[in-house]
Order: sequence, then structure tokens, then C-alpha cells
Amino acid sequence: GNIRVVFNWGFFTNENSRNSQQAGIFSGIIGSLLTILCCMAVALPIGIASGLYLQELAPKNWFINFLEVNINNLAAIPSIIYGLLGAAIYINVFDWPRSSSLVAGFTLALFILPTIVISTRSALNNIPQTIRDAAIALGASPMQAVFHHVIPIAIPGIMTGVILAIARALGETAPLIMIGMMAFIIETASGVLD
Repeated sequence: GNIRVVFNWGFFTNENSRNSQQAGIFSGIIGSLLTILCCMAVALPIGIASGLYLQELAPKNWFINFLEVNINNLAAIPSIIYGLLGAAIYINVFDWPRSSSLVAGFTLALFILPTIVISTRSALNNIPQTIRDAAIALGASPMQAVFHHVIPIAIPGIMTGVILAIARALGETAPLIMIGMMAFIIETASGVLD
């Protein structure tokens, strides 16, 4: 009668602690949320707009082909390289606080940006040309055909790529170790600069 089974709510609500019985994951959850919010705020608009421009609006010339090849190559670079790039740019050049969610979010945004661009281009490429032709035949401009017809049809494919990219960012630790997010910090972050 000395042992009772209860749900350990403290595991979800307590901060980090050196005492294992009092330790919780609340600080980790808040830090992950702040990091992913910073990452999404940067990567989503830039990645989707870049993919849209490259697939639908950019002229087909040698420079665009050069960009497309380099974006595909960036998707194959190991994540540790993005950590080194984030440390060099955000910490050394911009002098942002080390181990902050802002630096982590921007570093992970660099990491998932090629994936979002590629998935956006792929989703837009899968829309049949007849959709564009039909919209233009009914009097829409090429820009209206893209924004009123093609993009709404491509949104599920774009969102699938975005969700996969964000899940990939959530699982990465190598870039975060390179920017100094390996310290034991007891307090919960109250903002992106903590």
C-alpha cells in the first residue's frame, strides 16, 4: 500500500533540473516551438515564392537553369554544413546571441529552403498545362491563370512538401550543435533572443 500509480504531470510542466525527479520537458517544448516558428516565418514565404517564380514566371535561360541546378545541389548538402554556415553568418557576422531560438530558426530555415523550393516546383509542375490554357482562353491573363487557377490546385502538394520539410527541421540536431545549442540551461526561454 506504499506505492501508488499516478500520471506524472510534472514531466510536462517542469523545467530542466539537475534532479531527475523534478526534471521536465517544458523548456524543450517551448524552445522547439520558438525555433520552428522562426524557421517557418523565414522559410515558408521565401521558399514558396521562389518555387513559384522559378516554375511559372521565370524566363527559361541559362541563369535560371544554373539556379535550379544549384538549388538541387543545396538539398543534398549535409546538415552539419548548414550549422557551420549559421554559426559563421548569424553569430560571427550579425552578432546574434549564441544558442538563441532566432539563430537556430534561421539556420534551420537555410537547411529546409531547398526542400520547400523543390516541392513547390514539383507541385506546380504536376498541374496540367490545360488548366493554364483554359484560363487564358477564357480571358485571364497569364498571371491570373497562375494565381487564380494553378496555385489553388497545387496547394495540397505544396503543403505536403512544407510539412515534410518542417518535420525534417524538427529532427535535425547537427546544425543546432554547431551554433551552440548544447548547453544545459535551466530557465525556459521567454523569447527568440533567449
